[in-house]
Amino acid sequence: MKKLLLILAVSASVIACTSKSSSNEKQPIGFDMASGVGRTALYGGDTTQVALFENYIKALNDRDTATLRSLESPDSLQIYIPGGEVLTSGDSYIQFMANYFTNMNPKWKLNFAMASTLTDKNGKVSDWVTSSGTVTHTVDGKETRVNRYFDAKIVNGKIQKMFVTERKMTEGE
Repeated sequence: MKKLLLILAVSASVIACTSKSSSNEKQPIGFDMASGVGRTALYGGDTTQVALFENYIKALNDRDTATLRSLESPDSLQIYIPGGEVLTSGDSYIQFMANYFTNMNPKWKLNFAMASTLTDKNGKVSDWVTSSGTVTHTVDGKETRVNRYFDAKIVNGKIQKMFVTERKMTEGE
């Protein structure tokens, strides 16, 4: 009986250690294929990046161009906007947004945001925030809504690159 109890205790210890070590390992949340060289695992990222993106959306709603500027990478900004244009400087981005604010009177509502981290084949780590929001445009008193998707690369606490896509929402959505 003592041997049986000893075997059970040792077995339980081995199982507990095995379970503990596997739960401490990072679990992929998906994959990235943007490099064109096969799949690279994506892992859950730092949620402070999500807070940064929430500040970005708040600044858009507040028309706070100073905060927008403070959240973007000053020397390597790239924002790919719907329609195929790429904004590559803070000045071009702020000018674009000023016209957009005036012409479309947009209001953002964030639907979700999640942080991810990927390490490329060369060992370089990238932090990203992927999110979706509903944007309501009001032109001449008429409202239209689009669902906008963002994929933002965050470097040193700044938005360096962002892909923005959208689709017009149907009635009833």
